[in-house]
Amino acid sequence: MNNLIESTYALRILWGYIKNKIEIYNLKYLVLPLIYLTIILLVVPESNPVVTQITYTKLDSYLTINVTHEEKIEYILTKYNLSKYQFKVLCGIVLSEAQANSYEDAYAVINTIYNRTHSKSWVKYINNRYGKDKGENLYYQSIAPNQFTVYQSGRYQKNMNNTKSVGYDAIIDFLYTEEVMHNYLSFRSHSIKIKNSESFSNRGNNYFNTLKETNRI
Repeated sequence: MNNLIESTYALRILWGYIKNKIEIYNLKYLVLPLIYLTIILLVVPESNPVVTQITYTKLDSYLTINVTHEEKIEYILTKYNLSKYQFKVLCGIVLSEAQANSYEDAYAVINTIYNRTHSKSWVKYINNRYGKDKGENLYYQSIAPNQFTVYQSGRYQKNMNNTKSVGYDAIIDFLYTEEVMHNYLSFRSHSIKIKNSESFSNRGNNYFNTLKETNRI
């Protein structure tokens, strides 16, 4: 602060001297603009963070950026290394295992498949079945033998193009945000009672077998 006061005082003294000389030689119309510009450059910092830096908060991004379903899907395909066909199969399986008209149900099912891609034991199992690095792929986890009955029976096909349901929205929302609802690895139909299981919607599946931290990738 003292340095700033001393600098300002010195500039004022310098300015008074220069102004006096300008008036004597009647050069004010030529020199004055140059003097003002020089003083501004001396006083004002090279960069003004208030002006040159703009910080966008999370709220700003929601208010100003409207991401379409199509853009989210393109992001999901790239992020999870899925083809469009594989994504359709994945959605068909999730919607058939859940209540397609229940957002929570579909969200919980895709969350389960996602959890398996982070489980050492499940990843190892799928890698042994389909090849290296397949265990961390949502598609291969969803088509694993004797896991999701709707795939084994072929019933998933009726929901492969079901893009109008809230369940489809739930799949996209989960994969786009990765906001986890639970850490379960398995579920059974709501009609099958399982000890210490949990459900997330009316008549939804019962979830059990949590992903232990020691088993997490």
